[in-house]
Amino acid sequence: MTCQVKDIVKYFYFLTCYIFLDLTLFKWYYLINMIPAYRIIINSLTDKIQREIYKPGEKLPSESQLMEEFNTSRITVTRALKELELTEVIFRIKGKGSFVSENKIIRNKIISLIIPHKADFFSGGQQYIRSVYKYCKKAGYLCSVHYSEQSSSREKDILEELINHNIAGVIFYPISNKNIDSISRLLISGCPIVLLDRKLEEIDIPVVESDNLNGAYNLVQYMVDMGHKKIAFIGELDSDSARERYKGYCRALYDNKIVIDSGIVISQYSDLLQQDKQHILSAENALSLVDLLDKSVSNVTALFCINDYVAFRISEALKIRNKKIPQDISIGGFDNLHYFPERSIELATVEQDFSQIGQSSVDLMIKLINRSEEYELENIIATKLIKGKTVKKV
Repeated sequence: MTCQVKDIVKYFYFLTCYIFLDLTLFKWYYLINMIPAYRIIINSLTDKIQREIYKPGEKLPSESQLMEEFNTSRITVTRALKELELTEVIFRIKGKGSFVSENKIIRNKIISLIIPHKADFFSGGQQYIRSVYKYCKKAGYLCSVHYSEQSSSREKDILEELINHNIAGVIFYPISNKNIDSISRLLISGCPIVLLDRKLEEIDIPVVESDNLNGAYNLVQYMVDMGHKKIAFIGELDSDSARERYKGYCRALYDNKIVIDSGIVISQYSDLLQQDKQHILSAENALSLVDLLDKSVSNVTALFCINDYVAFRISEALKIRNKKIPQDISIGGFDNLHYFPERSIELATVEQDFSQIGQSSVDLMIKLINRSEEYELENIIATKLIKGKTVKKV
């Protein structure tokens, strides 16, 4: 055998081995990732309807044609068509065949989460993401995450963009009600919405929120139990959750027969640098607030802050003014989000159950997607008092 013939034989030998190996790997991959035959038919027809290869009202291929196209049995084809009929993607007329439903929007298995804060400002945002993503995955949905960055205009852009993508639903932490037009447009398009933390007055949309009222009440009650009678409130009342926390503060004082002193209630402190931005307490404003309280004649001994971020800003300002926590003044927050870089500061706060919030919001969303009428508009998740070490007994 010549050298050339040997090379040809060798080539075909290795080519045969390669093809055999490739087919074997493909076979194993298919077996491992096997999709039921009826589901392949459903996915194929759904994709073609989404891309309007089959338009609303148009007749689909017959069962015999589908059996030939997918090389499968009539039982498998019948099952696929039955499931598409049950989900109202198609309708069937006896003796005539299967047709695409009129104006039926087939939504992608994506639930979008819109939150206002990134991790570098509000670590609760990351806890929302982890929890919602986890339970979306368990329910068989992909979770897409969008940051409105505390900007109403950015929030509007996200909402308008989602309208065009046929997503299954939106879990939404709104900045305010400024974008009610886009929110209502999304709902009218058939996309369900679940709100996080904040209700909207204009439309009854299901909301999942922490028990802000009782959480604040329990922390202020703890301060009272530690002997404090002059407890200041610091926080803008720019949302339902903030107003509920303020109500809890007032109720705790009233129940203990302590006069609610408007002189030590600070509910506005923002610099309006950008009109569409959510208000945030700056370091400069925190310092001004500390100086304001120091000049008051109320002899404040404790501060209840609307959230941990405000408590962090105030504590930094107190440090600049050479005041120690809790020796000189006690302080408490809300959220339990660990802003404090100094591990020695264990803030008295109220812990939100982000895992339960995520699970409840996804469970509620699945009910809305499935058009269930058995759900609550307001879903309140219990909080937990964390006593920490920043409230001193007086």
